[in-house]
Amino acid sequence: MSGILLVSVIYTYAINKLSGEAAERIERQNIKPRTEYFAQAKRVIAAQKADLERQKEQKRMFEARASFRFRDLPPEIALIVLAQCADWPKTYQSLVRTSRYCQRLTFHACLPRMPIRLITQEQVGSFDALLQARPKLAPLIRHMWMTPLREELLGTSIAIVKKCKHLRSLASNAYIVQEAISIRGDRLSHSDCRDLTLLSTKTESWTSLLKTPNGSAFFRQLTHLRLIGDRIPRDLPLDALTHLSYGSSGIDMSQGDSAIGLGMLEDKEAYPALHTVILTKPRASAGGLRISRAVAKKRVFIFELPMKRTELEIWCDNASRRGMWELCADHTGSVSASKVRGRVRFASDS
Repeated sequence: MSGILLVSVIYTYAINKLSGEAAERIERQNIKPRTEYFAQAKRVIAAQKADLERQKEQKRMFEARASFRFRDLPPEIALIVLAQCADWPKTYQSLVRTSRYCQRLTFHACLPRMPIRLITQEQVGSFDALLQARPKLAPLIRHMWMTPLREELLGTSIAIVKKCKHLRSLASNAYIVQEAISIRGDRLSHSDCRDLTLLSTKTESWTSLLKTPNGSAFFRQLTHLRLIGDRIPRDLPLDALTHLSYGSSGIDMSQGDSAIGLGMLEDKEAYPALHTVILTKPRASAGGLRISRAVAKKRVFIFELPMKRTELEIWCDNASRRGMWELCADHTGSVSASKVRGRVRFASDS
């Protein structure tokens, strides 16, 4: 009897032991999938939360942009932005009509960079009215082309140039230069002007201009000079001149003489600072701008211009710092071709 009881106990113990181990193995096998499932679920929930936060941030940024006001920018940043409109007259005109605040900033940002072209009666009269209504704008003008078409506009034109005393580049005729630029003691009225494009350089105009104290003093401070034709007096006072350009453009087919520029470049006594001379002439064949040297290794360049190229366009490019002076800089390749009107071809120096 006791043996039967012992066998029963042993059997029961064995069955419980085996079933417990099996259940434990099954439990361990089931824990791993559940752990992976919960981990994956947590990752999905975290990704959903991150996506929701990203959507909220994008919405917040969009709403912030939608309600952005230009005048919330610091003035120095706003001036940098508006200065990019100086090359776009229509954009400039729209900005000055937007508001008084935007108009004031646009004037200060764009006027110092804009080439002001005053030719017709409407242009001269309109600009004169602007300066009379807003005299504080005159010191902002840096670049001016003043060639009035009618003689009765000369008085107004001279008065405008007189008001704009901070000009850095000027294009005009000898009479306006002589009458508008004055000298008191040793100081010129336009002491910042270093770049001159002189039109209508007749012999009598040269004589009248150079014999005046203001005329000779003005020429002594010039660093860049563009002359139409090749009438260059021998006694021209050009102590500070570094860049000289002369010749023709457009329908004027006169060829000019590169020997004049070569001679001036070699004359260090009369022109001690001169290092770049450019002779311009219309291109005989079709095509864009072609640049070559008169003599190898000498900085006397010949610009063959397209027939439709005008003096006004040449001056505007120079005033905007993307013209002939930049093309003939020591590192010519640094000038982007996209900044120069038309196609440019550099001929061999040989």
